[in-house]
Amino acid sequence: MTRDAQLAALERLMDDPSPVVRKAVLKGVQAAGTEGLLWLQQLSQDQTLGPYALALLAELRTPETSAQALIQYLQAGDIDLEEACLLLERIHNPKLADAAYKEKLDKLCARTRELIAEPLDVRAKCRLLCRVLYGEEGYRGSQQSFATPESSLLSHVLAERRGIPISLCLIFLLVARRLGLPVEPVGLPGRFMVGVFRGKEPLYIDCYEGGAFRTRSEVQLLLLDNQLPADEAFLQPVTSLQTIARCCRNLVSQFEAQGDDRSSRLFVGIVHALEKIDERA
Repeated sequence: MTRDAQLAALERLMDDPSPVVRKAVLKGVQAAGTEGLLWLQQLSQDQTLGPYALALLAELRTPETSAQALIQYLQAGDIDLEEACLLLERIHNPKLADAAYKEKLDKLCARTRELIAEPLDVRAKCRLLCRVLYGEEGYRGSQQSFATPESSLLSHVLAERRGIPISLCLIFLLVARRLGLPVEPVGLPGRFMVGVFRGKEPLYIDCYEGGAFRTRSEVQLLLLDNQLPADEAFLQPVTSLQTIARCCRNLVSQFEAQGDDRSSRLFVGIVHALEKIDERA
């Protein structure tokens, strides 16, 4: 029997309530290796069999198969940034739930929406979101977070309200997009930011500094102060793929700092794979 035929046979047994059958399905997926787990990941999107596939995945995921799932998702294009962050974090925590971020992000969105009295422009709405995140909720940048992998993982940052620039920016982006705000990630070297590119001049939001609004000139001065060229390319938006690749590079350094060579090597491999995807895009 071919591998495809074996997986098709397992699919027909997926919703069988018998513990004996469930054990056999688990064994069959394990025997199929990475191919079986990726098949199960795809099946998790099925309306009928999805819940059964998700339950099995929670038992069978490993860091390595989670890494393959992230790469496969990003290769497919049409990237949802929240889904990509979830798949990224599963490499560190394979049992992370599908809705790990949803409730908190939804609450942040709902609270911000309560404060919006239309008509307001994009900048005013971004200022209200900053009020919620950095005023009411107390999200902050933490210098001590730079060496810890958890500071790159959204479930930890949402719980602790402390993070590095890119993780704080990701939270801002995911809430802002729930509000329909046209915000973009900006991959400045050394200080990831969020940008609004509507109007005559762009607005940059420094999430690490409590949501400070910065002009183009101020950002250029920040680069020069850090002995970096004020290159126009640095001031432009980056893609979701490039954002996730930046997270992975941070994790390489953070795991190295923790002495976790296995995890560091795993993320090095992911970075190389994402660079190849980006070259082809």
